Amino acid sequence: MRKFDEDSLRLKAAVEFGGDYTYTIKNGGLGKTLIIHADTRELARVVRKKASSSWEGLYVLVTYDQSEDEALEKAWIPES
Repeated sequence: MRKFDEDSLRLKAAVEFGGDYTYTIKNGGLGKTLIIHADTRELARVVRKKASSSWEGLYVLVTYDQSEDEALEKAWIPES
């Protein structure tokens, strides 16, 4: 896929899903993948409802940054 085509698809995704996210197209294990990155878990949940697992022939993956509080909740801390 040419750079122009990827840029057009990223712009189309931003129009369809919203400008609150970062869009990247990469080669993945299932082929070309649209990665939608949200800043928070809540924003990721919103875009997951809008985007299916496949869009415009691309596999769709939604990611987000885990907050420090979430990371600490999931961390295993041994008791002394």
